[in-house]
Amino acid sequence: MQRLANRGQAQAVPTKAGAVRQAAGRWDEIYEHMPIAVYVCDRDGLIVQYNRRAEELWGRTPKIDDSEERFCGSHRLFRADNTVLPHARTPMAQVLQTGEPVRDAEVIVERPDGSRVPLLVNIDPLFSDEGDLIGAVNCFQDISRLKQAESHLQERERWYRDLLEALPAAIYTTDPKGNITFFNQAAAELAGSTPELGSDTWCVTWRLFEPDGTVMPHDECPMAVALKEGRPVRGAEAVAERPDGTRVPFIPYPTPLYDASGTMVGAVNMLVDISERKEAESRQIGLMNELNHRVKNTLATVQALANQTMRGSGVSEEVRAAFEARLLALSRTHDQLTRTGWKAADLASILKCALAPYENGSGGRIKLGEAPVRLPPQAALTLAMVLHELAANAARHGSLAAPDGTLDVTWQVLGENGARRLRFEWQESGGPPVEAPKHTGFGMRLAERSVTRALRGSLGIAFDPGGLRCTMDIPLPVST
Repeated sequence: MQRLANRGQAQAVPTKAGAVRQAAGRWDEIYEHMPIAVYVCDRDGLIVQYNRRAEELWGRTPKIDDSEERFCGSHRLFRADNTVLPHARTPMAQVLQTGEPVRDAEVIVERPDGSRVPLLVNIDPLFSDEGDLIGAVNCFQDISRLKQAESHLQERERWYRDLLEALPAAIYTTDPKGNITFFNQAAAELAGSTPELGSDTWCVTWRLFEPDGTVMPHDECPMAVALKEGRPVRGAEAVAERPDGTRVPFIPYPTPLYDASGTMVGAVNMLVDISERKEAESRQIGLMNELNHRVKNTLATVQALANQTMRGSGVSEEVRAAFEARLLALSRTHDQLTRTGWKAADLASILKCALAPYENGSGGRIKLGEAPVRLPPQAALTLAMVLHELAANAARHGSLAAPDGTLDVTWQVLGENGARRLRFEWQESGGPPVEAPKHTGFGMRLAERSVTRALRGSLGIAFDPGGLRCTMDIPLPVST
């Protein structure tokens, strides 16, 4: 405080500055210990007082009441955009001219050594008891760290934008109301046009369609659902139509964004172009259809060759019919696998195909379980042949050979995960009395070898007088 007092006494006190110095002098000690820089100018802009922090930020010691030191004690001043700011146009000069305060103005001080310091300036006018403007006080502080943080944040934002621009996937963001706030070049290319920031809503695309071709309103698109319901949307597909009429199938991944308080601030969406995948799927379907056609032709050729070979060779009509029926059972299962892209076949559907020729129209003769079980291709083909043999045997010698005979087929899946097994039961009743055969026929050998060897399961056949009973226990793959 003594240093400030001596500084004030070293110069003659102009009369017009007396009032403001008298008011400020009582606060010398407070000024000196303030963590922010403070200085006071009189009505004419002459510096009448300043504290140590102001001296540190200026990098120099300006003279008190010096007409060469007006409005600011800095060596040189610049605006926030680095243009030169003359002292006569500083915020202090503005306040002394208008009598209005200045809040949060940014300037840059250049010290005599050439270093620069960004400052945040707040200035209030000072008035006499009579209401006359007698000067102003400027409180300013170093915002170098704040500027560094802002620069770092801007750099990170620029880095993230560059990253999003570099991604090959279409990405865009919206505010909470769905207004588009950002999009990368890939998004504009997918849309076939440049979206209007702040006016286009929900999606960057021109028009949207469901995969089946029906129109999808923009306010019902996946991004709109994500924003309205506050949840990510996954597993959806859509088709974008460009202004030139071309269409692009894509999968959207809209995800809401939240701030630290949990308030939704917008959403980000990634649109993955699946045109190539759709084309590949189309080609695959074409190839599968062609393969199916060729396999059918091959089976037909095998059937024709077998007929020609067996005809006139002493082979009975019954044997030829059985062989053709086995080929037909194989063909029907092949058709079902083709419809699913050779991924799996449904057990109930295989059974219905095997038993369809033996339905008498009563509707209650054959009862089948309903538990959904999907079999992999090899297991489906193998089990189809086994079921065909059981059905053919029932039609010749078992319950399906009698008008009142019935067949009850049930199954269930036991166990979990990798230990799952299919428990299958075939129960005939109401047919002719059943006796164990003296010789094991081809159908029985085929069933036993197919289940125990090909399917690595177990097969049990009981020739009960009331009706044949067959049980199978077959391991199931994890994916079924």
